Amino acid sequence: MRVFVLLVLVFLTFGSTALSDWISETVDGGGVNPSLAINSAGYPCIAYPYEGIGLKYAEWDGSQWLIECAYSQAYPNLSFVSLALDTADTPHICFGLSSLFYVTRDDSLEWQTEDIPCVGSARHTSMALDNEGFPHVAYGVNNGTYLGFASRSDSTWVYEVLDGGYNTGWYASLKLDTDNNPHISYARRSPDLLMYASMDVTSGWSFQVIDSLSDECMSASLALSGEGVPHISYNAGSELRYAYWTGSGWHIETVDACDSGSWQYGTSIALDSDDLPHIAYCSADGLDLMYASWNGSDWQHEVVYTFTPAYYSGDPDLALDASDRPHIAFFSGFTAGFDLMYAWNDGTGISEGFEEADCNLLCGYPHPNPTLGMTTLQFILTTDSHVIVTIYDVSGHTVQIPESGQFPAGTHDISFSVTTPGIYMMRIVSEDQSLVRRFIVLD
Repeated sequence: MRVFVLLVLVFLTFGSTALSDWISETVDGGGVNPSLAINSAGYPCIAYPYEGIGLKYAEWDGSQWLIECAYSQAYPNLSFVSLALDTADTPHICFGLSSLFYVTRDDSLEWQTEDIPCVGSARHTSMALDNEGFPHVAYGVNNGTYLGFASRSDSTWVYEVLDGGYNTGWYASLKLDTDNNPHISYARRSPDLLMYASMDVTSGWSFQVIDSLSDECMSASLALSGEGVPHISYNAGSELRYAYWTGSGWHIETVDACDSGSWQYGTSIALDSDDLPHIAYCSADGLDLMYASWNGSDWQHEVVYTFTPAYYSGDPDLALDASDRPHIAFFSGFTAGFDLMYAWNDGTGISEGFEEADCNLLCGYPHPNPTLGMTTLQFILTTDSHVIVTIYDVSGHTVQIPESGQFPAGTHDISFSVTTPGIYMMRIVSEDQSLVRRFIVLD
């Protein structure tokens, strides 16, 4: 039986702000620094280090998490995993250890490992697959010795040093454009700079300073638009910042800020089908996993998950599926033990905002929840109203309409049964009000 943590965050909103409704769950009782990808079925796949075991890989098959060990390594612990899926949903994973390693699954579903040539211990790895499915990897070496780049064609790896010297190559994030040209964001220290490197076949590599920082950059993440425009989220001392290339320079703005402390628990950016940015990050106090999305005029901020205890948790990796629904892999815990976590928001658009002052409908939550089938909902009308109750699955498809009719003012109970296990949404609509509640049906 799967155990879900149900988080319902109801904002008393004004105007068009929507209800925020995230679901999170524990994937594995261990694991840190995860890397997330969404397969062609819209299901999450996660690669992650597991202390004392090595590299693990979890994929959701529609009803359960399938978890296996992709690379055995008891000690030292590997770190900075990066996952990409090819067009056949085959996982490709790179990670740092004493060197740089690449792991993939062959046609017989066996894991195969390659040692990628590099001088030193690789960290902050980031991988992308080109149009033919060949891997390309950006990485830092020996905690800031240099920024490296490796690519494979057929069975041959080619690697090069891009930025050498002292304290560079931190938090490398790699993306390939539609012409397979690599783009990399990364950080330098002493001085503290957010950097951008890109390459094309005619002019080679070029390097730019995106932002000069007053404090260390503790994380950075890169996304490319459909036209190859770079968008970057990064932690800059007391601010979470967002930068993108305008065609003539870098536009930089603050997404979130704190009065004390610094943003140091990771950030991840993804662009939706309209090339609007979505960012996962952790609050400066380490208490909350946050989600910010740009609606075209303003940043919308949501709390996805609250950490308990608040110590060294986070490092989120964000991905959007084909319907622009956000999925986040992260870890929660402290040095005595970590949990690999996964959160998602359906994004079907059936959640609607409302003004509390105009509310004629008050609604509780389905109970029991989770349920084995039969569920009861209680709601209160302050005035007589026509009410429709509709049940949707996570794809937004109507499952049933258990109630539709005129109700007098007062308290009402509706009972209904859904027998297929899964996650469902219930929308209750009165004449001037719409609310959404979630419930889970177990096996």
